[in-house]
Amino acid sequence: MDGGLRVEMFRFRLSYDVLVPTYVVGVVGAFLQISGGIWDVSSHIMGIVETFFTVPHLVLYSGVLLCLVASLTGVLLRRRLASSVAPGLFTGLRVSLVGGALQVVAGPFDLWWHSTYGFDPHLFTPSHSLLITGLVLNGVGMGIAATRLVQAGRSGTGLGRFAPGTRWLELLALVSLCGVWLGLNGLVYLVTDVDGLNYTFHLGQSWVDAAAPVSFVIMGLLLAGVASLLFIVTKRMFPWTGAVSIVAVMVGVVVGTANLGFRAWYQAGIDPSEGARIAGFLPVYFSFLVPVVLLDFVSGRELDRVRVVLFATLVAPFGSYLDGFYSLILWGSRPYLVPMLIVPMLAAGAIAALFRTKFVNLFGSSGPGLTARSGMK
Repeated sequence: MDGGLRVEMFRFRLSYDVLVPTYVVGVVGAFLQISGGIWDVSSHIMGIVETFFTVPHLVLYSGVLLCLVASLTGVLLRRRLASSVAPGLFTGLRVSLVGGALQVVAGPFDLWWHSTYGFDPHLFTPSHSLLITGLVLNGVGMGIAATRLVQAGRSGTGLGRFAPGTRWLELLALVSLCGVWLGLNGLVYLVTDVDGLNYTFHLGQSWVDAAAPVSFVIMGLLLAGVASLLFIVTKRMFPWTGAVSIVAVMVGVVVGTANLGFRAWYQAGIDPSEGARIAGFLPVYFSFLVPVVLLDFVSGRELDRVRVVLFATLVAPFGSYLDGFYSLILWGSRPYLVPMLIVPMLAAGAIAALFRTKFVNLFGSSGPGLTARSGMK
């Protein structure tokens, strides 16, 4: 009896029954990472991080662990099951594994860096750069994995005994795309962090003063491009109206709580005027969801090439505002820049839409890589 149980457990561990649970663990991990990361950045901005062992770090590194477990499980499944599982289903997990490997190095490095140099408010430091790059790779990898899982399910590919209905798989993919959107926004902040570049490379305050205005404009354009790409990816992956709205609302909830809401609450106790300013911005922030949802529903289900570019262009500025770090500064401190940036942001959205193919195909692979195999029916 015990021998039979051991054999059954062994078969379970090596079967594709583990595939969907692996993806669930990975997507949850990626979502926890980006949520904890935003919370941690908010803490750094306010200068309240005095130790490595904080609740935001706990959330972030719990997500790192879950993604690493999912990625390693995917590698083992791919090796053990070989041709019985469609190879395209493991692409995202391999991407995530690279991110996890970077974060295994980044975690102890980050602890050492902060212990040695203090708790700086910058993103572009050696330890944070590794951590954020890994976070982005985890988010994109799990986004690829989850969207391809949806496609495999739609095509009739067997996904094991724990495979839920298509709607549940789609929900998993929508959560993953929320993580992709927020993760790519984080990458934008990393590459445009002039204070962090100065902190790391000692470029001088005069360089910061000259580069900061340019960096702020570039940041907005890149955020608009990211929003445009995620609009297109979501529209392509989900043949029903409302998917973009769900992803945008999830982005808004994460930013509204882990960033703006947290900062408003904390500042209310130490600087009531600043807390009131951020709290007063929250209704404005959530109003940015309205045009995104409206464009989602007006655009409909099927978009030809012209309509894709048109609606992805129109959504770009409003999608960029869903990043609360940027929009709080733009609308709260520099509102005179809003009309000046509208046309460049629209242009950035159009450019991203025109050159979308390679990025979108990461999430929309088809062909033999996702074809059902005889061992998966």
